[in-house]
Amino acid sequence: MPEINFTKITDMDIKNKKILVRVDINSSIDLEKHEIRSDPRIKAILPALEALKEAAVVLIAHQSRFGKPDCIDLDLHAQRLNEYLGGRVKFVRDLFGDEAIAAIKALQPGEILLLNNVRLWKTETEVKSIEEAEQTELITKLSPLFDYFVNDAFGAAHRAHVSLIGWPTICAGPTVERELKMVQKLFKPEKPSVWLVGGAKAWDKFQALSFNLENGSIDKALVCGLTAILILEAKGISMGDANKKFIADDLEAHKDEIRAVYEKYADSIELPLDLAYEENGIRKEAPTKEAGALNVSTGDIGQKTIEKYKTILKEAKTIVANGPPGIFENENFKQSSFEIVEAMAAAADAGAFVAIGGGDMGAVAEMSGYGDKITISTGGGALLKILSGKDLPLLQVLRNKMPK
Repeated sequence: MPEINFTKITDMDIKNKKILVRVDINSSIDLEKHEIRSDPRIKAILPALEALKEAAVVLIAHQSRFGKPDCIDLDLHAQRLNEYLGGRVKFVRDLFGDEAIAAIKALQPGEILLLNNVRLWKTETEVKSIEEAEQTELITKLSPLFDYFVNDAFGAAHRAHVSLIGWPTICAGPTVERELKMVQKLFKPEKPSVWLVGGAKAWDKFQALSFNLENGSIDKALVCGLTAILILEAKGISMGDANKKFIADDLEAHKDEIRAVYEKYADSIELPLDLAYEENGIRKEAPTKEAGALNVSTGDIGQKTIEKYKTILKEAKTIVANGPPGIFENENFKQSSFEIVEAMAAAADAGAFVAIGGGDMGAVAEMSGYGDKITISTGGGALLKILSGKDLPLLQVLRNKMPK
């Protein structure tokens, strides 16, 4: 695990300073209605803006990816921010041109300016190194206008994009600070430590499991979803073509490694006892070893597995979850996700530290009404890569570009 060293913006004298903050407010957009559907990431940056209220703050952010229909101007995001901040936010449909530069120079302490979508500028995602990012127009034109530069976009921590890595110095914002403190806690967990992995990205999640089993951060791994299918197939237990097709490439490339890791840590890895599938619109369950013969796409763990996993979670002092155990959007496959989240909340009530890697599992926690009991990360993919021991671009620049 790379060492996580960083300077917090709250360590600096920010009063009357001009500060650029890279945030992640990427949102789900209804293009027909031209409105934001939901805004959890916009809400997530409000503490950072509160912490910087004595400074003049310029926000730079992305929406979607270049060329996609929802890669649009950020006027909707500015409007939503103003709903929360009482009209303190200005917006320019410019990034580093004359209009943006004039607005930045005119900005006063207590005011906030949102620049336009950085991914409308194609170069944002095309650089190959930190040094190349530092020479781009965005950095060379805007850098002289600011006292401090802040990265508070943890959800993009694994991206080496210009606006994330190119500034001459970089501090951690409140969101990044909170996330990195959580990561450090997860690498030195209070025992017993239990991980639950489900959902997609089977190989990525297996790598994170393997790394943390090796370094002793996991006592029990409760495996569901495609990661369970991947391990079961590597063990030689057929899950049927309907399941195998989703992990076939990863299985072919890594089968021997997966089997070796499982054999080494078999006592710590829990695999489903039974699985759920649909037949004529009805939920049915079958023992895991019989699922292959049925040749159906399984969408959830079965009740025996749910009960076993809940029993293990009940005794945990640290719980990490990345990905739901079932396809919770489907009425027939939502059972385990909601029962497991309830069990995690009960563990939290008993004193356990519970962290969820954003995304779908975070949505289940919010929908269940347990979001206030559980730490929900703003970056599922970024968190997963850090927990796999990767030295991400965010960690590199926080470590190497500390303000003097």
